[in-house]
Amino acid sequence: MSDAVQISSERVDDIPLIVEWLKQMQIVEWMDQELKQPHGNRKGLSYGQLSVLLLTYIMTQADHRLCGAESWVTSHRQILELATGWGIGEKDATDDRLARMVEEVGQAEEACRQIEVNLGQHVIRAYELPTEVARADTTSFSVHHRSDESAEESLLRFGYSKDKRPDLLQYRQLLGTLDPAGIPLVSATLPGNGADDPLYWPTWQQMAQVIGHKHFVFWQIAKLPRLRPVLKLLQREESIVSCTHDGTTSVLAKTMGVQPTQSEYRDSSADPRCE
Repeated sequence: MSDAVQISSERVDDIPLIVEWLKQMQIVEWMDQELKQPHGNRKGLSYGQLSVLLLTYIMTQADHRLCGAESWVTSHRQILELATGWGIGEKDATDDRLARMVEEVGQAEEACRQIEVNLGQHVIRAYELPTEVARADTTSFSVHHRSDESAEESLLRFGYSKDKRPDLLQYRQLLGTLDPAGIPLVSATLPGNGADDPLYWPTWQQMAQVIGHKHFVFWQIAKLPRLRPVLKLLQREESIVSCTHDGTTSVLAKTMGVQPTQSEYRDSSADPRCE
């Protein structure tokens, strides 16, 4: 009697595509290079490898809860091993291991900033992206959440609500992108009660570091009186911030030799955010 053949089936879905994309971004290399190594007695996957598994889980399942990752990895273990080339142990993706990785990422602010810079520079080089125009903006997100943390410890705070819900806690998200493709280069999650003014200059500095030069137009929606201190700093550099006021246009033409088109530069009176 011949031995019984065991057949197992797994859903492939978009897992190989996402894993290959993350591998080409060199997520594993950059995270393992910048983050502290796990405890010497800890065996299994590195923080970079765990991050690829977690990101793949989040994108395929639209679920960021750590408690569901272990069972998902177990049910897709064969396809994940084939796509990554790693040996994945049964307990490699437990919620406590993932939580330790996320905690390390959250505590290592300087390392995360450098990872973001490395990833952005790699994307620009790999795809030969144009780097003449970049932009940044912030928005707020209201949440139905009651925070037990103090105001100093939590990002969720009461502030000016663009959703017209001052009764809800909120946080702010900053995103800096490269035009015209909208490739994200800089991001930050910020307390919900802060002003955007202090973000303009450090955001420009970080985007210049990622892009690798200062010869780019930097679009930033802002009220002109609050923008003037940044304009004074940027006059000593080779970039410029947006808002569609006469003063901003003249500085843009002076520093860059570029005159924005009517479609790119709307009149300030038409945009209440640039009053």
